Parts: sequence; C-alpha cells; structure tokens
Amino acid sequence: MFETLIGLLGEAARNLGESRPYPGGSAPVTTDTDREASLYASDDDLPPEARALIAEAETAARTVRETLVTRGDRVRAAAEDEARAIRRRAEDEVRDLEIAATRELAPTLHGLFDGLRAVQESYTRLGKLDEALAVRANLRHLRADLLGIRPDPGHLSDLSSDVDGRTFLYEVVGRTDGALWGGNPYTLDSHLGTAAVHAGLVKPGLRSVVRVTVLPSEFREYAGTESRAVVSSAYNGNSRGYRLDAAE
Repeated sequence: MFETLIGLLGEAARNLGESRPYPGGSAPVTTDTDREASLYASDDDLPPEARALIAEAETAARTVRETLVTRGDRVRAAAEDEARAIRRRAEDEVRDLEIAATRELAPTLHGLFDGLRAVQESYTRLGKLDEALAVRANLRHLRADLLGIRPDPGHLSDLSSDVDGRTFLYEVVGRTDGALWGGNPYTLDSHLGTAAVHAGLVKPGLRSVVRVTVLPSEFREYAGTESRAVVSSAYNGNSRGYRLDAAE
C-alpha cells in the first residue's frame, strides 16, 4: 500500500515536471533509478499524520489477511470432516445393501449347493470319481461366481484405491502367526487369516468366509490388542485399512 502511495506521488511529480517549463530551455535529464531513489528518499520527509495513516492502513490489511487465512483453514477442515462422515455413511449403507442381497439369495444358493453336494456324494458312492470331482470343482467355482467369494490373498495391500469403500467376501484359513496391526479396523497390510482369528470370525486351521470393507486412507489410531491368543501391534497415522464382519 505504501508503495502504491509513492507511485501516485511519483506520477504526480512527473506530470508536474512535464507541464512546467524550465528556465533556459529543456528540463534536465533524469533516469528511472534517480527518480525512484529520490521518491523513496522522500519517505523521510513524510509528516507524522501521513505516517500514522499509512501504518493504520497496513495494520488493518494485515489483520484482514490473517483473519481470511484462519477462516479459510476452518472452512477447509470442516469440509474435510463432512466429506469423511458422508463417506463413512455411504460405506455403511453399501455394506447393508450387500448383506441384504446375500440374505435374499441365501435360500436359493443353499438349495443349489446342497443339491450339487448330494450329486457329488452319489457319484462318489458309485465309484465314479471323475464325475464326482467335476461336480466338486464346479461347486467351488459357483460359490465364487454367485456369491463373489474371493480366495485368501494373505493380505490386501495389492488392492487399488479405486475399491475404497467397497465390500468383498473372502474365504480365509485361520492363522495365528501373521503380522497384524490394529483391532478391527486393521491396516491394509495386516494378514487377513490372522485378523479373522483375532476378530473371532474363524478358528485357527479352519476355513470360513468373511466380509471385508476396504477403508480409504486417513488418520486412524490402530490399537494394539490381544484377542484369542493373537497379539496385534499398534499403529497411528495415515493408512488405508479394512474392517471385518461375518459373512451372513
């Protein structure tokens, strides 16, 4: 602001010099450097009243800028909190929809699977092992295709951020020796079979289908806990994660 005032004074001085004739002919030649030096040097000649006005304006401008920055930061933080809350609500609603769809399909699928198992056992008793194995293989594929059950990946670190918020079904084998961080939710690189044991969804050495909800990256406190003879480590920081539920 002070530089603007100086600039206006300089323009006025130049206009005044151009309109007033010099005795004996043309005005003396001055460079821009000389002119700026003389203008800034004139700052020492400002009366106290002018200095006070300029200081008051600069203080007011600084106060407005600082208030703007503070309010802007608050607005951004509130928007981020609201976005996280909306995302969590959406994740919960999608998970509820998927659970409802699974329940709706359950009677039909159980009937299909029970019928195929009966066919498999029948052919096994007749000694037709090739046919029995073919039925068994197709039964596994149908469970994966119709229910969307994925094989145990060990951990979920390879999942891209495009699937954040989505829910998947995994068939896992319970273990107690995998690396684990958190206590449901778990970090994305936590061993899935070990997390399932820790969460009480499967016993060590047994198979079970679990529901996994992938959580987007944000600051979380993953508490280290001991549960069902499995000890998890603590981790606090920005990290993607997952939540485990029973596959109803």
